[in-house]
Amino acid sequence: MAYFTKDFINFYKELEQNNHKEWFDENRKRYEKVVKTPFRKFLADLILEVQKFDPEIMIEPKNAVFRINRDIRFSKDKRPYKTNAAAVISRINKKEEFPAYYVNIDSSGLMVGGGMYSLSTDTLNKVRQEILYSDKEFEEIITGDFKKEFGEIKGEQNKILKPPYKEASEKLPILFNKQFYFMKSLPLETIYRDNLPEILAEKMQAALALNQFLRRAID
Repeated sequence: MAYFTKDFINFYKELEQNNHKEWFDENRKRYEKVVKTPFRKFLADLILEVQKFDPEIMIEPKNAVFRINRDIRFSKDKRPYKTNAAAVISRINKKEEFPAYYVNIDSSGLMVGGGMYSLSTDTLNKVRQEILYSDKEFEEIITGDFKKEFGEIKGEQNKILKPPYKEASEKLPILFNKQFYFMKSLPLETIYRDNLPEILAEKMQAALALNQFLRRAID
């Protein structure tokens, strides 16, 4: 049986047009029934699938999922609710600095990905060092199954690099990256497949070698 019904997406479509507390309060029970509960069930099964090939993943669904409430304290955008369901499948907590996996569903489609999105200066330096010193291994990783599934590593970049990365960047332009994440879009209809966790886990497994490389770098 599929995890999600059409009302999962309909809820978010309506929320996009009615992003205020009054509407959400009126639809809170609906949210619990057609969004929150099925997404947690799906996420629990997806984590189990990921653990089959990546035993470092020990996170509980409640610690992986993002809350629907937006933090609007310092934002000009005062809409109170997110219009997507998303989760980070990490080691124990979605906020930790750990190469992980990501899933996102909204009214436009389904995305699967992972990597590292927020890196401290120290962590970024460690990753760059590992790429510099293990460049051949890194190239093999990003040109194999990973490339077939996700294409290129994405992320914001520095405009200027200091030595020794500056000299090496001509052959390794990835050293300019401040982020190391990857993403793949899938048709929205995919969320209605009975084997959705298996489908996404298969995609994520193609990034296992990259995540392991990044984890080794920051150990």
